[in-house]
Amino acid sequence: MRRDNRVRLTLSLMVVPQHCSAIRPSSTRRRRVIGMQAPSAGRGGISTEDARALTERIVGLSQATATRVTINARSRPFIRSADNRITTAGESSDVSVTIMSAFGQRVASVTTNLLDEPSLTEAVRRSEALARLAPENPEYLGELTPQDYPKVNGYYETTGGILAEDMASATALAIDQARGAGHVASGFIDVQNGSQSIATSEGLFAHHKSTGVASTLTVRSPDGSTSGWAGDEAADWNQIETARIATDAVRKCDAWRDKTSLDPGHYDVVLEPTAVGMLMLRMRRTFDGRAADEGRSYFSSPSGGTRVGDEIFDPRITIHSDPAAPDAETAPFDGEGARQAAETWIENGILRNLSYSRFWANKQGVAPRPAPANLLMSGGSDSIEAMIASTRRGVLITRFWYIRGLNPRTISYTGLTRDGTFLIEDGRISRPVNNFRFNQSLVELLQNVDMLGEPVRVAAGENSSVGAPIIVPPLKVRNFNLASVSDAI
Repeated sequence: MRRDNRVRLTLSLMVVPQHCSAIRPSSTRRRRVIGMQAPSAGRGGISTEDARALTERIVGLSQATATRVTINARSRPFIRSADNRITTAGESSDVSVTIMSAFGQRVASVTTNLLDEPSLTEAVRRSEALARLAPENPEYLGELTPQDYPKVNGYYETTGGILAEDMASATALAIDQARGAGHVASGFIDVQNGSQSIATSEGLFAHHKSTGVASTLTVRSPDGSTSGWAGDEAADWNQIETARIATDAVRKCDAWRDKTSLDPGHYDVVLEPTAVGMLMLRMRRTFDGRAADEGRSYFSSPSGGTRVGDEIFDPRITIHSDPAAPDAETAPFDGEGARQAAETWIENGILRNLSYSRFWANKQGVAPRPAPANLLMSGGSDSIEAMIASTRRGVLITRFWYIRGLNPRTISYTGLTRDGTFLIEDGRISRPVNNFRFNQSLVELLQNVDMLGEPVRVAAGENSSVGAPIIVPPLKVRNFNLASVSDAI
């Protein structure tokens, strides 16, 4: 049966106060774009020239009072393994265009990956029709004029040019080590290459190329009673330590065998970098000025306003973001095209800045500041071995899982330990122990830091895919709340 690839919209479903997203068809057919060859997503996305030509043509079609066009072009090579064999391998690519139309403060958008002339024209007209139906959005401030962006080169040819053989070799090495130890390996190598472009009817144009790769491996015993995990994430494939990932996952699986019971409680903990990163990934979302101004955040001042300028955390803690950070690059612009610059959020434990949308910045009389797209945390010179050696009684944690928010006023989260949890006694790992559910304020965590190691980029997401770049150190922390025992493996 012939599949109908047309964009299908129902106006009643698309009317929301701001951005209304159309159903995105799965077809990636190349058709001729108005007066030009339809661009396809190569390993570097689409070229600056193609992006500029396409956005200019779409803006030219618009009859709205304001228009924004966003192009996301992606190529995604991948390989997945399970049960000591490769199960899936391939590469997908797509070019999608989002057209946002505004009439005054009535705003809506449509997304399509059909790039022929009739489809793009239809998408423009539908976004306009939806905008006319949408209620006014008082927070819409119009489109931006051209911006001055910092220079960021986030494309690494080592990743953009990765071969299927490279990923297969890395996967085979992991499988061989797991099989040799009598275990079962499951892994995922996710590569994301491409470009992001944005243009407005006010003359703004921005374009950014990027690469990213995540390589993660879980090794379990055949009976499923023990599990080990290791992984890396980078913009540069050469930074992925394939041999170490395999060795660490097998080692953790062996070490966690025959785990023993440990009661819940408040413990000194040694958090490996991945565990820290999974928490700091959530911390990245908390620097919101509006939430602080409205009294909904830990960064709200009891007397009104925010706590900018207050000492919040241990004085060794500095947190910043930088779109040009090596091997952690991000686009130098946000989703509206606003300039994304390097920012310091926490400096020596003191809250220095909060993010502000254009609307809220205008209301508060401050400069807009986009939310951080990556997160870089300061560290120290302490090794994990030194942290363990300094601990009389505590717990070593490999990583977490199923992390969910509890209370934004205390920046508290709950989740589970996973893939290797060990009791530390008298400066050494004494035995493997059960998993726990934790209930923990990240504020208290960053106030109770004893030791910090060298920062590294980590695979901080739960889905094994490339995510926001997170660079953090291992930490030794006092009084971490392991609230209850979990029987999960």
